[in-house]
Amino acid sequence: MHPSRLLALVIAATFSSYSLAADVIALSREGRGVETVDATVAGKPGKYLFDSGIGTSGITPDVARSIQCTPWGKVTGFRATGERMDVPRCNGASVSLGGTSIKLAQLSVFDLATFMGPAAQGLSGALGLDVFDGRTVTLNIAEHQLVVETDESLAAIKAHAIEVPVRLVRAAEGAALTVSLGLPTASGTLWMELDTGNYGPSLVDTTAAPLLGLDASNPHPQQFKAHVAADVEIDDVAVVKPLIMDGNLGRGVLHHWKLTLDLAHRKGWIVVRPLTFNDEVKSMAKRLGS
Repeated sequence: MHPSRLLALVIAATFSSYSLAADVIALSREGRGVETVDATVAGKPGKYLFDSGIGTSGITPDVARSIQCTPWGKVTGFRATGERMDVPRCNGASVSLGGTSIKLAQLSVFDLATFMGPAAQGLSGALGLDVFDGRTVTLNIAEHQLVVETDESLAAIKAHAIEVPVRLVRAAEGAALTVSLGLPTASGTLWMELDTGNYGPSLVDTTAAPLLGLDASNPHPQQFKAHVAADVEIDDVAVVKPLIMDGNLGRGVLHHWKLTLDLAHRKGWIVVRPLTFNDEVKSMAKRLGS
């Protein structure tokens, strides 16, 4: 099929599904270099980092005080490298973003600057996939959108998208929600966390590296390719290090996909974005090491 015809079909299918969607939520890429979303938590508007790998959505101590929450208890989580994090929590709060509202059973309370440095300035917290628990959402990173799907829009997506294996990961006594993508290898399926909060290279555990043709002893970024499905390829840079998971796919990978996640039924679909001229140039530069 001629590339222009393929692009036309993808655009038509995208507009068709968007017109049926429940909500299209805009993400903003600002000077701070991270992607944010405007949201209201417990009646207080703010700007939040959107991070599909955060696990449990959370607010800063300042926001907690402003909504009359005295943080209590403990939420325990682990970073991909195994670093343990213990933070207090607030009780349930309403969260609204775009036209979507949900009641979260709890919110973590943490100082974003501890993890993000200066980029955290002015942010009220971080929101993750737990906000969309039980719903279907499309991560459209290249176009800076989160799309909350309906049964009708999902049917339109399934008509042209490629179904891929996904696994829901629930840590923090079930409060957390992240999603891992199944990556077939000669030895079995690797499960790679989908992380919009990873703005650098993908991460691969040392034990998984050989299955992806990577050198487990090389601490420097390495080029790697893999197939999720016959028509869904990963072509990215990865860093190999000891992790508590098989790996982590960041924005360098997600930028090439419209990724739909049915968080009620543990299913996923990918539409591969046609490469633009700029994509081709960037890909060539990456291969040449420039």
